[in-house]
Amino acid sequence: MIESLSQMPSRCSLARENDYFSQEIRQILYGRGRNLYRIIFTILAGQEISTVRVLHIRHAAQQTLGEAPDDSQTT
Repeated sequence: MIESLSQMPSRCSLARENDYFSQEIRQILYGRGRNLYRIIFTILAGQEISTVRVLHIRHAAQQTLGEAPDDSQTT
């Protein structure tokens, strides 16, 4: 899956975290059902070759990076 980012990484959608960071943050989904993960990455533009930097791999149900904790789920 990560190897597929070597070809046209900008085809992937913007991640939910994109609003919290100055750089463009993208995601690609991996897995299915309850085993769905988001590979969160950014594209570092170079003169000849762009580089994809994977920032995090998170379960799809996890809270968005940069978002304040949800206080409604107190124990």
